[in-house]
Amino acid sequence: MNDRLGEELRDVLQELMNISMGQAANELAKLIETKIALSIPHIVTVTPSEFAEIFDSDDRYWFSRQSFLGSLRGEVIALLSKSGTDTMASLMDYPLPLDDSTTEELILELANILAGACLKGFADQLELKANLSMPTAYRPAQDKEQQFRWDSALLMEVEFNVEKSMFGSKVLICLEDKSVDSLISRLNALLE
Repeated sequence: MNDRLGEELRDVLQELMNISMGQAANELAKLIETKIALSIPHIVTVTPSEFAEIFDSDDRYWFSRQSFLGSLRGEVIALLSKSGTDTMASLMDYPLPLDDSTTEELILELANILAGACLKGFADQLELKANLSMPTAYRPAQDKEQQFRWDSALLMEVEFNVEKSMFGSKVLICLEDKSVDSLISRLNALLE
């Protein structure tokens, strides 16, 4: 799949991801009135075993999953650091100390803000449709069979780090193989 992209399409895709992830960071920054630093998007093709390695950090992250359907199909996975959760709760006016229920509510709200803005910005730039479901909490240790449902997928990853806190997150957009064809077609059209 990486070979299908090629360097020129990868550069265009990275720029589109930069823009959409920037929009997501701005959404969250406005809400919490704090600056957010972004990494350069990382774009790779992963196999099921490589994908499973992402979830080896179960002790460091909360996870959420959101599927999306439309011209683009796949899943957005958010990894939200356990460190700094109280700081984020405070910035978002959640009562402290957090209990399990409130922690999950916070994690799902953060995931929805980041994933929703990322995917919307990405799909809008490509003029493709992608309807995102609501996020659900994901516990990799308990849901081993559901970790990966494709033979391979294009994985687009970016890290968000909240200034003045230990909190960070990664948003992974996983595209199904057939959606990669739609993506390549749109990227080529943008280049013409």
